[in-house]
Formats: sequence, structure tokens, C-alpha cells
Amino acid sequence: MQATTDPHPLRRWLPLTEFLRAYGAIVGMAAVLLLVGVINPSFLSYGNVGNVLRQSTVLVILSFGLTIVLFLRGVDLSVAQIADVAALAAAALLIHHQPVWLAFVAPVVLGVLIGSLNGVMMAYLGVPAIIGSLGTMFIIRSGEMIYTKGNEPQILFTLPRSITENFLFLGQKTIGSIPALVILAIVVFCLAWGLSALTSFGRYARAVGSNVRASFLAGVDTRLVFAAGFVVSGLFAAIAGVAMASRTAIAVPRGAEPYLLDAFAACYLGTLASRNGTLSIPGTVVGALFVSFLSNGLTILGLGAPTRFALNGVFILLAMAVGALRRPA
Repeated sequence: MQATTDPHPLRRWLPLTEFLRAYGAIVGMAAVLLLVGVINPSFLSYGNVGNVLRQSTVLVILSFGLTIVLFLRGVDLSVAQIADVAALAAAALLIHHQPVWLAFVAPVVLGVLIGSLNGVMMAYLGVPAIIGSLGTMFIIRSGEMIYTKGNEPQILFTLPRSITENFLFLGQKTIGSIPALVILAIVVFCLAWGLSALTSFGRYARAVGSNVRASFLAGVDTRLVFAAGFVVSGLFAAIAGVAMASRTAIAVPRGAEPYLLDAFAACYLGTLASRNGTLSIPGTVVGALFVSFLSNGLTILGLGAPTRFALNGVFILLAMAVGALRRPA
């Protein structure tokens, strides 16, 4: 009896082809990190991995807020500056012997207020998001420079431990065997994911980002939703700033600015973790962790910030290109 032959012999490779098409970029990112680990085994050591996880907390939380704004087809260039002013506010309150709880709460309230001002400008006054958030960034930066008399850091590690101990616990201590910063990142992740995936705001945000006119005709208050996105962004940026001050025990004007490009890279690289190439909170975690580990790996290999920034730009373009290829023609 003559055996039948498959008229399409390549069909058996279709599952692998589909997998690579959907997640090939993720495999590529993992391969990059493994290559760094092969070149320098200390990169994948337990101690280094734990250190990177703690360091990545600020970027992860900052990126969540930016992701929410990007859902809405907006952009917030002020997120890093909001983190900066939150860190400075927390440090200044402790230096002036204010209660520790106020050093945690007041900067977050400040971030929400700045986010609210951004939302009003962009949603109700019609200021383009890129222009409005850029203006906010410069205003905050100028205020920081005026307050610190140029560029004077607000130093916490020289203060008595009785003043700073509870504040620095968040950034430098562990709860059980898990760093408190990592626990904070998990809590904020649950909040961000729940907000984007389980609430009416999340559904409205995606609808507005997909089609503003259709959302408006469906009865969605598009301006309110757009403004709320900037409020959420300000909230998460302020939390990131407080976490940064707690981890480093110092607050410096413009200290969070390098996180801005990294946050955009994390958001767009996160689209590679999605089968359909869309923004998502879990994807942003993947992107932020990759950016953090890549930065650490390049440092271990003796490569500086210019190389890292260049690679971030390359990966952002890669994410955009892959996203375009995934869209149906």
C-alpha cells in the first residue's frame, strides 16, 4: 500500500512559526541576557539578580503610570520630574523633622495634584499632551533648582537613625526574606493591573485610545477619562519617587530624569510580550525588568550609559516595527 504524502510538508512547522512570530522578540531578549551571563557569570548570580530586582522597582512603578497614559494615546513627559519632586519633598520633610508618615503621604498627594493639573490642561483646555507635559517638566525642574539653590542634594543618610530608620525601611530592608521594595512593586502592580483590566476606567481608557469619537458617541466622558489617566500617572510617579529616596537615602534634583527614556522603552518593549502587540501592565513589567537587567549587564561588562541609551532606542524601534508587522494588513 502506497504511503500518502503531505502536500504541504511545511505545515508541521506552523506552530513553531506562529510562536516565533508572536514571542520571538521575547526569546531574543532572553537570549541577550543569557549571553551577558555567559560572558560574565556574576551577572546571573543570586546576589546580583536580587540587587537588580530592588533597583528596578522605581522604573517598574514609574512605567505603570506611563502605560496608562499611553493606553489613551497620550504621552506624559513629566513622569520622571514628578518622581524627582516627590523624592525631594519626602527628603525635605524628614530633614525638617516632620513625621515619617507625612514624608510618605505628602509627596504622593503632590504627585496626584500635579497629575490633576496635567489632566485639566490636556483634557479640558486642549493643550497637546506632549507640549503640556513638557511644560510641566520644565516648571518642576526649575522649582527644584530654586528650592535646592542650584543642585544641592537633600541627604538623609547623615541624619540620626531615629529620624530616618522607618522611612529607609521601605528601600533598604526586607520583610521576611523578600525586599520591602519588591513587595511594594507587587502591590502597585496589583493596583495598576486591577485598574486597567478590572474597572470601568480601564475599559473606557482602552476604548478612548482605540477610537475617541466612537467612545464619545457611546456615552463615555472622554475628557474625564483622559484627565484621569494623567492623575494615575502622577500617582504612580510620586510613589516611584518616594521609593527612590528611600532606597538611596538621598534626593537630587533631576535625579530621576534617566528613568524617562527607560520608562518609554519598558512600555514599548512590553508590547512584545503580548501576542497582539498591545500595551499591557504585565508586559510593562517584562519590559522594565529587561531594561534594568540589560543596564546592569552592560555596566558589568564595562559599557557606559551612552551604549545603554543607544540600545534602548534600538529596542523601542524594534518594538514599534514588530507591532506594525503583527497588525493585519
